[in-house]
Amino acid sequence: MSGPAAGDGPAFDVCVVGAGSGGFGAAAAAARHGARVLLVEASPGLGGTSTWAGVNNWEPVAGPTGLPAELYARLRRRPLAVALQRRLRHHPTPGSWYEVSPETDYRRSLSRRSGLPIAFEPQDMEDAMAALLAELPDCTVWRDSPFVDLERQGDRLVAVAVARPEGRVRVRAAVFVDATAGIFLARAAGARARIGPEPRRLYDEPGAPDEETPAPRLNNASLCYRVARLAPGEPPRIQPPPAGVDPEAIRTATSIRTYPNGDLNLNPVGLLLGQEAYDLYRRGGPAAAYDEARRRALTHWHLLQTRHGMADWKLTWLSPALGVREGHRLVARYVLREGDCRAGLAAQTAAGVPDVIAIADHSLDFHGATRWEGRELDGPYGVPFRCLLPDAADGPHNLLVACRGAGFSAVAASSCRLSRTMMTLGQAAGTAAALFGPDVAQADPDVLRRALRRDGVALTLEDGYLEAMPERRGA
Repeated sequence: MSGPAAGDGPAFDVCVVGAGSGGFGAAAAAARHGARVLLVEASPGLGGTSTWAGVNNWEPVAGPTGLPAELYARLRRRPLAVALQRRLRHHPTPGSWYEVSPETDYRRSLSRRSGLPIAFEPQDMEDAMAALLAELPDCTVWRDSPFVDLERQGDRLVAVAVARPEGRVRVRAAVFVDATAGIFLARAAGARARIGPEPRRLYDEPGAPDEETPAPRLNNASLCYRVARLAPGEPPRIQPPPAGVDPEAIRTATSIRTYPNGDLNLNPVGLLLGQEAYDLYRRGGPAAAYDEARRRALTHWHLLQTRHGMADWKLTWLSPALGVREGHRLVARYVLREGDCRAGLAAQTAAGVPDVIAIADHSLDFHGATRWEGRELDGPYGVPFRCLLPDAADGPHNLLVACRGAGFSAVAASSCRLSRTMMTLGQAAGTAAALFGPDVAQADPDVLRRALRRDGVALTLEDGYLEAMPERRGA
């Protein structure tokens, strides 16, 4: 550590830093497998992008049949907390608009081909996460407690320093899981990371740029917001755009999901280039990036009201955090790449990939942030456990990364970044941390995969994909 901590604080089997989807999955799984767990979160809430950044929906994707399915079942017991969605064919706005579907079968959300997205109330989701963790007696949660420093000895992390309201606390653990959006813990510990696109020759990716040193480009960022329909007789609330924003420069393409109570979640997918957000953050901190996104979001809403038939809706909420799709990514023992995503799980199985711990099938999608745009994949692919481990030359050997900053190329990350996939990676990381302790880098993949299957994680096409196809329903 660069400075003293406030005493020699508590010790845990597993310390998870970051309580987004991946961190929640890691903490819950590790505690359920008997580990004494500390989950540390810098903000006041749980859920990360899914709650605080306003991305209050789960895109259809193969694989998330463990903890995500359990959360869905818990939300179904709450009134107006969660709903599957179906696409509206005719609507006034550019982009996609989904309404509440009468379907309730969770399996229908498990495929890009036949699945439906899911929308949920963010407070209900956070409450469901908190309730599940509170039921685990060996899981401690510290909110408003940012990680500020660490102690490394050789190839091991020994402790982290956490800023608590009562002062700085030193936390020791046998295994650490980095689930922070920017993989801050892994980078501070000396693990190599990349940001932005890799050159095509590095991983032989057709979708990567030709240049030896590609120009910095990151997947777009969004500031999501919520609107409600005006009550009968309520006058329109047309808000003027903020000064200094050119309305003609704002892309109005919008992904719209309908909350169970009828309100709308608006995700302006072209609001802010990811590289813009990153540069603003570096120059002025999170507030600078958020402020620019807020001004553009208000302009975006003005355009939808005045040009796209939404004058009978009113703005009720702006997400308090910017939704970021891409940042630093770990140089892992194995880096998932475009070829893995396109070849699919069957090819990985035939090639003898031994350690697949999650499957996914989202498209390769940069939201218009690059000159190259991906397409839908032919089917699911597998994510190896090695993607969660820092390269052996870097270490630390008792550190796992379970978030969108895991071992993905920029092209693969454009697919493997969804919240439920990250939660499933977290479930794998937490399970491995509990089962193998400080030797987690040498985890037996067969033992880990058997444990994940027992806990309901889909690792085969049949469990995670084909059963969601219409012709398989009722089989």
